[in-house]
Amino acid sequence: MRQLIKRHIGQILLDGGFLPNRDLDRALEEQKHTKELLGQVLVRMGLLKERDFKVPLIVQQHLGDIDGAVRIAAGERQLLGVLLVHSGHITNQQLDHAIAEQKRSGEKLGEVFMRLGLLSERQLTALLDFQKNQCGATSGPLRLGELLIATGFISRKQLDEALQKQSISHKKLGEVLIDAGYVRPSLVKYGICLQKMVMGSVLAAILSLGMNATSFASSAKFKWDPNTESDLAGYKLHYGVKGEAATNLLDVGLQTTATVNGLDPDNTYDFTVTAYNTSGLESSSSNVVTVLESVLPVVSVSNPLNNAKVNDTVLVQANAFDNAGVAKVEFYVNDVLTSSASAAPYQFYWNTQAVAPGAYNLTAKAFDAAGNAGVSTVSLMVVKDVNPPTVSSILPLQGSSLSGSVNVSCSASDDVGVSKVEFYANGAMVAAVNTAPYNYAWDTTAVANGSYTLTAKAYDAAGNVGQTGNLVVSVSNNAPSAEPLTVLNAAPSAPLDIAHALQALQIAVGILSPTDAQKNQLDVAPYSNGQSVPDGKIDVSDALVILSKVTGKI
Repeated sequence: MRQLIKRHIGQILLDGGFLPNRDLDRALEEQKHTKELLGQVLVRMGLLKERDFKVPLIVQQHLGDIDGAVRIAAGERQLLGVLLVHSGHITNQQLDHAIAEQKRSGEKLGEVFMRLGLLSERQLTALLDFQKNQCGATSGPLRLGELLIATGFISRKQLDEALQKQSISHKKLGEVLIDAGYVRPSLVKYGICLQKMVMGSVLAAILSLGMNATSFASSAKFKWDPNTESDLAGYKLHYGVKGEAATNLLDVGLQTTATVNGLDPDNTYDFTVTAYNTSGLESSSSNVVTVLESVLPVVSVSNPLNNAKVNDTVLVQANAFDNAGVAKVEFYVNDVLTSSASAAPYQFYWNTQAVAPGAYNLTAKAFDAAGNAGVSTVSLMVVKDVNPPTVSSILPLQGSSLSGSVNVSCSASDDVGVSKVEFYANGAMVAAVNTAPYNYAWDTTAVANGSYTLTAKAYDAAGNVGQTGNLVVSVSNNAPSAEPLTVLNAAPSAPLDIAHALQALQIAVGILSPTDAQKNQLDVAPYSNGQSVPDGKIDVSDALVILSKVTGKI
């Protein structure tokens, strides 16, 4: 019997890294309201390009069974252990342990993986076939050329011509396509990247075999009490997907047990039983029995990375997906429940200062409403950061006389990492820098002349502080001398006329109050040696001088 790999298109996208969990959750929520296909929603929301969605659909078409999944393997062949580590199926430590065990026992590495419980026999067989097909010469939908056709970058004719040229030149297909002018180098890189992503999806599907029985078609067994009617002719078992009409019918005759095979583990089903007599009359339905969907949620710890060294407070994050929705994600440190999140983002902050240094296993468990649970674990090393950063080489030099804008700098280093550097002048912080180079421009004109003590402090993430010695400098900025003020190119006044004479007379007798402009323009008396000598007031003499100028007497 062929074993099926029931793979949701959303899971294929996650496995291949086409989009993060949060974007898929958004699209699935949108899909509930619009009833569109998932691909249409993703493209409309701008989360995927239409051409990028075509390839995961091709992958889904070939994941009907294990043989089909293995046949579409493509890309560069990787060692078995590397495949398993890159897929996240095992850790580097588990691989190292298996290799050491292989050297000790003389077994093949795959046999060691099976003996250690890291692979089932079926998984190993599938992976070996996967490797074989990766380097094979057979064509397939995920070969580079086929991917470029599927995404619309080259035609079938161009690929056929390139393959013919490749058979003569023995170059890589990408090189032949570039030489022929069919694609740019960037498109070849795109195709290779796309190929690696979909291979990740295929590999994840293959490795799902043997991990839990719900990866395959499911079955359910039922039993009920017999009826006592003398004309009883038999029983019928009615069932269907929950929320939909019970369109499936199984007539079991007079048996009081039934087994239903071929159920989709993605779905939840409702079952009822009816009895019918020799006259063909059928009873009402029994109580409803619900069989919950049995697909495990898929979860992966996205931060920190496997084998990471951590200290201080660490942000722990996980991606989770389930066909029926994720109910919650629990986080465990060495099998001790530490935190829980009922909605995305699935994360918590782990204070590693509260635990002893050493190796830890960090596990994320994702649950759906049916109670199915998926698990992901990473290994971490907690290290204690007790060493302060080193700070040195503060500039300018000791005893310098400074003026204007001065560049103040220092060098800082730490065994884990410098988080910031602070600069001080006479004990007051004047600047803070978060990244190298650690420097700032000190405007000495903004401070008084005199002696100043400069220091720098460097901090790491654990709060350890390193400090320079005192650097004493002097500030000496000379105040500039004021130059005599002269008026250059003063704007000329408007020509005086009879109206100005009248204004001056009205101001002189108190009818008008002068404006500043009038004070400057109408104060023209006394008049001596051919020019006005303003006396700071406007009186009748000013009106007479203006009148004399207007009439041409002066």
